[in-house]
Amino acid sequence: MATSRRIEVVKHLSEDQLDSAINQGQKADETRLVRRLCFIKNLYFGDSSKIAAQRVGVSRFTGDRWLAAWNEDGVDGLRPSFAGGRPAKLSLEQFEEFFTLLEKGQLWTPQEIDDLLWERYGVTYDRAHLARILRADGMQYAKPRPMDPRQSPDAEADFREHLGEALAKDNGDEPLVVGFLDASWPQPFENSQRMWSYDHTVEIDKPLVTVPWKTIGFYAILGKSALIFRKRTTKESICAALEAIREQNPVGRILLIADNDGGHHAKLTQQRADELGIEFVFLPPYSPNFNAIEPLWKSLKRKISPTIFEDKDDFKQFVTDTFRDPSKQLGFANNWIEKFVPDVQTLR
Repeated sequence: MATSRRIEVVKHLSEDQLDSAINQGQKADETRLVRRLCFIKNLYFGDSSKIAAQRVGVSRFTGDRWLAAWNEDGVDGLRPSFAGGRPAKLSLEQFEEFFTLLEKGQLWTPQEIDDLLWERYGVTYDRAHLARILRADGMQYAKPRPMDPRQSPDAEADFREHLGEALAKDNGDEPLVVGFLDASWPQPFENSQRMWSYDHTVEIDKPLVTVPWKTIGFYAILGKSALIFRKRTTKESICAALEAIREQNPVGRILLIADNDGGHHAKLTQQRADELGIEFVFLPPYSPNFNAIEPLWKSLKRKISPTIFEDKDDFKQFVTDTFRDPSKQLGFANNWIEKFVPDVQTLR
């Protein structure tokens, strides 16, 4: 026998805010609104739509209709309208004030914006509709990029100058290879990708086995990328990575953009780089945001999340293949290229 799928209630308001809305409705003698808000409160406490409707004396179908209206428009969706349409929410003047408050107080979480709308104006908006309103006013919804406060305010200008000097050197008739060197430690139990499930607690059985080696990668925006595995990121390991990079790119001068790890500055590393025709361009201190390989590492770890591996060799092959395929594309470095070398194709 087929059963209908239960529709979850969207919690536009906290329980305290919902109680406040009910109290305000009672003071304003909005009996119909109060009844509907009590229905929503029953859903907050875990009642099914059918049981919640019975508690306030209406049919299940009426309850479903109220639930749909609440999920879409919150309190205003439940407010009876005898004029043939829903009442206006924010006026133009209120919107102007609202956007000013957002600009002065940024950054905002979605819940903080919901609270501001309710506490200052007594209205709620569906999250999807609110997102359209905010984007139309020029706001963006994105994860904040962490910036180290120790980074020099001149970091970008200094890096641009050093990079420009390195790129300006004469390569003769040989090609120029440019890329980013970095080490990461991806593990079989990575958990950085969200997945859809009907279970409230999403679980996947994966052996929590730690692989003993780190991954040293070279992400090329000109030339071919390279990847090696080592137990430690010592100066010897970095030298091995340089040899792998040269093996993949046997001809041409190589510009290698890297952070200030001690293994990169080591005398042994710099001697081997000179022998291989590799020149380091070091990032300013505390400036990982200038390293275009970081988004590639994040993509790799997201792809590891839902995958189960037979053994360490299977995992190593997966990491190799998964790094190799996207590293052939410039997509992960688009923002970096646009900022520092918009004419990258002319450098070939």
